[in-house]
This record gives sequence, structure tokens and C-alpha cells, in this order.
Amino acid sequence: MTIQPWITCLQSGILIRYLEAHYPEQASKVDFHRVMGAAESFQEIQDARAFLTDASNWVPASVFREVIKACELASGEKDFTYLAALAYYETVKTKTPTLIETIAILLNDVESVFRSIGNWASAYTNYLQLQSFVCPGETQTLHILSRNLPPVDPGLGNMRLVQGNLEGTAKLDPSVETAACEEVYSQLRLETLVNEFGDAYDMTTKNDRFTVTRRSTGEVVIVGRTIPLVHTLIPVKADPIPAPHGYDEQLVATLEAQGQLSVWTVEEPARSYKTHLPKQNDHCTALRIERGGTLSAGSLSTTIKAGSIYNAPYTHYRLRWTNSHLRANDAATAGRSQFLTDRRAFAHQLFTHLKNLQTTHRHILTMFLRNVELAQENIQLKQELSAQQETGGIIGKSAPLLDLLSLIRTIAPSDTTVLVTGETGTGKELAARLIHQLSRRKDRRFVAVNCGAMPETLLESELFGHEKGSFTGAINQKKGKFELAEGGTLFLDEIGDISPAVQVKLLRVLQEREFQRVGGTSDLKANIRLIAATNRDLLAMMEQNQFRQDLFYRLNVIQLYVPALRERPEDIAELALHFIQRFAEKTGKSIAGLTPDALKLCLAYKWPGNIRELENVMERAVTLTPEGKKWISPDLLPTNLRSTTESAPSLDLAELVDHVDWSALLKTLETRGSLTGLLNYLEWTITRRAVAEYGGNKSRAAKVLGRTYRWLRKLESEMTGPQSPKHNPSDKS
Repeated sequence: MTIQPWITCLQSGILIRYLEAHYPEQASKVDFHRVMGAAESFQEIQDARAFLTDASNWVPASVFREVIKACELASGEKDFTYLAALAYYETVKTKTPTLIETIAILLNDVESVFRSIGNWASAYTNYLQLQSFVCPGETQTLHILSRNLPPVDPGLGNMRLVQGNLEGTAKLDPSVETAACEEVYSQLRLETLVNEFGDAYDMTTKNDRFTVTRRSTGEVVIVGRTIPLVHTLIPVKADPIPAPHGYDEQLVATLEAQGQLSVWTVEEPARSYKTHLPKQNDHCTALRIERGGTLSAGSLSTTIKAGSIYNAPYTHYRLRWTNSHLRANDAATAGRSQFLTDRRAFAHQLFTHLKNLQTTHRHILTMFLRNVELAQENIQLKQELSAQQETGGIIGKSAPLLDLLSLIRTIAPSDTTVLVTGETGTGKELAARLIHQLSRRKDRRFVAVNCGAMPETLLESELFGHEKGSFTGAINQKKGKFELAEGGTLFLDEIGDISPAVQVKLLRVLQEREFQRVGGTSDLKANIRLIAATNRDLLAMMEQNQFRQDLFYRLNVIQLYVPALRERPEDIAELALHFIQRFAEKTGKSIAGLTPDALKLCLAYKWPGNIRELENVMERAVTLTPEGKKWISPDLLPTNLRSTTESAPSLDLAELVDHVDWSALLKTLETRGSLTGLLNYLEWTITRRAVAEYGGNKSRAAKVLGRTYRWLRKLESEMTGPQSPKHNPSDKS
């Protein structure tokens, strides 16, 4: 069964404090908030360093792995965890010990301490199993089995930390002079170890042989082969001191009979041992190093010795120690057996209390993280609900708006790609959301991305996601918006602002309906409906080689034009009242609406910022309205609204004709001597005025004039040539 792996911050605190004590300058540069980001919900914790050094806290194994990595990089030591653990147990002798260490000191006997090793494992983590045994005839020697449960894939730092803890715990016995812990074989996967050095090495396997080569030079660094492991019955020394009732120890190996333990062994069993009767799981394989070498990347390196064994089902440690004369004399003390029995019973009670306390801590943290997730989901749902309410009630009854809504209802049920065009602030995203709500994908997510608000590198990662380690700062795998919108709708706003490189990748998604994460090699399917929006003239950008032609035609299957507010003046009064009521409710004011004079000013104004500007003006007016005043008067509106000189002119063909300088046209007729030249000049004057009105959007200007974009470009070329009248000083259009 897969578990949610946790580890106590006692262990992360050991590492961080050792780093700060021995590498203070490097420690000050470690971003522990980024380290905490390995678990998404932990990003909400403000003081990451304080959390990680509080022994009462717990963190996911993924966060702890990032702590190890950060400490190794800062110190330049791959053995950092081992050194930190040994240093910690030296300080225990001079500082107040934790409850775990108090138990070890209380037992005051190495074998008694490690008899309860399973309880130690559960005190530190909820995914590590430990078991110890003593073989007959061996003195001052313990065998310890260690297994990390899925989904934890331990790294070198995890394994070395266990070694350091085992040696340090043994030294808590004051009679122990020296202690050394060595691996017989390791659960650490060789592939995992090689990957800790990035992409510097390749590991290849052929038949039962494997090699590790340095990628840059092709040099063979390590050679080994696959070997069998077999279950073997090992005679174990019986504990002379009975364990208390209910003593709970996690078992790694199987107790087959009294005094016999079934353990994986590398070599063929000795004559005094006998193997199991054949079973399905009586055999497995591991990797033995035949020619060792050193793996390195930057300042980090580790040496892999010949004879080392990796990829075993669990790790087998052998702990040896030496005692002082004090223990030799103490061992002969009468009544020591009963003394240890009493102490072990008391230690069992402490362990029981500790495990209950640790379980409570984990439960509280689990609830905290779930509350964070629920709060984030709640915010997202509120945003989506708010968006649905706004888009579901698009306000207005003007002919351009009714035409827009009619077209949306027509295209919504299909999965056709839509390009939404229109000026800034007209509500292009609202139109896109309404398409989604009326589509067959309405029960899945609507994901919006503002392409103009991000640099190229960040946008690529935002859209397609990235793999862990694909670039600096990519501390874990991240899903992109294409994956988050799976089965739903992806809205790409400001599509005209994306770089040529991203354009190419976006084109591939539209053509193949698949993509790859940044730094990834696997193709992922893109089951989404794409809606893009822009306020830029993509046709003009194509002419200037700023936007790919093939991408444009992939996006422009159906073009949806959202009219500017000045093109639907009939809706201004209704929209203004809607915004006034909304902001009045938020501020607790009772405002009925605009006075006739204020409304007249709003109707006369041309709203270059469109609905967004109208919304901001109404929010400002509501905010400035004194308490008790029911109507918004002209003095509460911005100055530019009250000044007709600052109002933008509307686009009307009759008004365009009025702007023509007729005296200049007659002079042109005199110089050109033909009515055709005069008409061309008149046509060009009106066209230029239309382009200016639409902020340089030649496609929209051509559409209003009933012409095509190509016609407009051809006319522009003819009228701006060397013989054209473009330099005529009398041209005031």
C-alpha cells in the first residue's frame, strides 16, 4: 500500500544546524522557502527555516530530499548527512537530549537500544522499517536491516544519514569508545545514485553486465554485473531479557522459527545455514560493483568501491563497537538482567507515548495541508463562479452585441479553434468564457493565460510545463496549462505578443495535438479547445514577419470580433448602472445611479479604454460619493470625461468625409489633372483616418470600409510611393 511519506524535522534540523555551524556563508545563501516548494502546500509556510529546524514538526520526504540536496550543494560534501549526524550526537552529551535520545541514555546498553530499533524507525519517519539481530558467536556486533517503503526512492544522503544515526546512537552509551557501521548491501538503486550527478553519466546494461560512463568523454567509470540474492535462514541469538508485552517492532526479515531469521544473502549459504523450501519470491537480483570508480559533478563527488552491492530489497548494515573497561566491570554486576528488564519496560512506555505523539503531529499537519488545499480550491471555485456570473450575464442589447452573442451560441457546441479580436478592455476573455460555458466541455476547466505578461522562457514553462531539473530553479516537475486544461478550454490572451520560438511550439500543438514538457522527452496529448485573443493586427504583423502565417491560419478558423464600447453606445447606461450597483454593494453605500447630466457626459465620451475604463470610472465615482448621496453627479467623474476636447472621435463615414480638406483636394486635381487621381487621394485620406481610429489595426479598418486587408496594403503602397502625394503639406487627414 502506498503511503504519504513523512519525516520528523529533528532530522532536517540536524542538517541545517550543522551547515550553519560549519559553512555559515554558504548556509546564508540557501533558499529554504524554495526547498519547501517541493511540496506545493508547504509554500504557504512563511518562515521555512524555523519550521524545518523545529523537532516537533514533520515534512514530506520530497521536502527532506531537497534539504539534503541543498546542504550537499552548499557544503560541497556528498557525505554531508553522515558528518552532520555524527556531529549532532556529540552535542547531545552536552545539551538537553530529546525524548528519543533520553530513551537511549536510559537503556544505557547498545544491544538493548537496538533491540527496539523498529520503534526508533517509527519515531523518525512513517516509511522507514528497521530491524536488528545478533548472530551467535559474534561479540559487540549487531546486524541492522533497513527498508524504505514506496514511494520513497532513497538517495545517497538518506542512506548515509541512517549510518550516521546508527553510529551516533551507539555512542550515547557512555561505555562505548568507538562505533562503526558498514553496508553489507544497499537498497539504494545505482541508477538513482548516478542521476544525483545530473546528466554527467550514462548507465547502460547488456545481459547481466552494466557500465557507467562519463558522457563528455565516454570514459568507463564503473563496471559491474547482476547477481542473485537468495533467502537464507540465519541463526540468531535469543534475547536473554524478555520484551515487554505488546512491544511493537516493524519486521523487515521474517522470523521463520525460534532462533531463525529469513534474510537475503549474497553468497551461497554456508553449511551451518539452510535455505528455505523453494518459493516464488525466494530469489531476486542486485548489482555488484566489479570495478569501482568516482562519480563527480562540480564540487560534489563520491567513490564507489569494488564489491559494493546496490538495488537490494533492503539495506543490511553491520554495526561494530568497542567498550571501555567500565562496561566490562559493570557487566558482571549482580542483578543487571532484572535492571535492564525494568528499564526496557519503562522505555517501552516512553516509546508508546512518543509514537502516539508523533501520530498526532502528522495528523495535525495533514489537516493543515488539507485546509490549505481546500482554501486554494475555494478561491479558484469562487473565481470561476464569479467569471461564470459575469459572462453568463453579458450586459447590453445593442445590435453589435446581439450579433456577437448569436455567433457565440452558434460556434460554442463545436471544438473549432476561435480567434477573438477587439480592442483592449472590450471583454474578449468574457466572450471566451461564454463559449466554454455553452460548449460540451463546460464541466471541465477553463484555463486562461495572459501571454503578454510573461517572458519567453517563463511562458514556455507555463504553457507546456517542465521536468524536474530542466533548468535552474526547476526543483520539481510542473504541469503546464495544456495539461491543466485537459478536456476543457485553454484561452491564450494577447497571442500576438508571443515570441517566434513559442509560436513554433504552439503550431506543433495545433497540428499534432501533442506536446512535450520543457526538458522532457515524452509526447503528451492535448485534448483541449483553444481560444486565442489579441488586440493587435496579426495580418500586419505577418507582413512584417513578426507572426507566423501558418500559425495565424491555424488560429483564425473562426474570427470573433468583440465591438468597442463606442460602437455600442446604447449599452453604456446599462453597463454603468451595473458597475455602480456592484461597487455600491461592496462599499455599503446606497447609490441609485447617474444624474442626467453625468449620464449625458458618459454617452458623449468615446471610451478609448472600453468597458474596463467604464468600470474603473464607476468604481472611482462610487468611492468618491459622500455618504448619504444617492446620485453620482458630473463633478465625481474624471476631468477628461467632462472635457469634450479630450473625448476620442467616433468612427463614422460621414464624419470621415467631413475631415477631408477639400481645398487640398482641388489643388491635387489641378496638379494631377484627372478625376481618378482626386478619387484615389480621397479614398486614401478616408482610409488613413479609419486606420488611425482603430489604433493602427488595418484589418479592422478595412472591414469597416467594406474592403480587404490586401486592398488596403495595395492602396498604401500606391499612395506612399515616390510619386504619391503623401508629402503634400495640405493633407490634414
